[in-house]
Amino acid sequence: MGVRLNSEKKIENDSFKLKIGTTNKINPMVIYVEGKAFISPEDDKEDYAKDIAEIKHVFKQSISDGLCTTDVFDNKYIIDFQVASSGIAINKKSFLSFQFLVRQKRDNIMKLTDVKAKTEKMILNIVDSLKNAILEHNFSLTKTKK
Repeated sequence: MGVRLNSEKKIENDSFKLKIGTTNKINPMVIYVEGKAFISPEDDKEDYAKDIAEIKHVFKQSISDGLCTTDVFDNKYIIDFQVASSGIAINKKSFLSFQFLVRQKRDNIMKLTDVKAKTEKMILNIVDSLKNAILEHNFSLTKTKK
């Protein structure tokens, strides 16, 4: 039986279910941050695609800005941001998920626990900017569907 190499840690947040993790805890070069929540529009529109695109743009910008403030990660990242904009409707919660992957700088590879301790504030700032963008586009945001 193989050795389990992945490792994850929860990050406490009121608006999103958040976790930080790696697929290789022995050499955690690549770190991912995952978040999940539900959004619901407060304004009735024909199409929410433009709102979702603007929210994603703000989120990507906040990741770039956050990576500039840390000496832990390279400034490049991969992002997966998903909301089915075609399924968004008033009084209906839609699932929103994101994941972004970053690579630690090669000269200082830290264990996941140390990465979390050193970057949790930056991650929470990124997620707060996403929350603010969602609220500014007149969506409600909840951690659970109920």
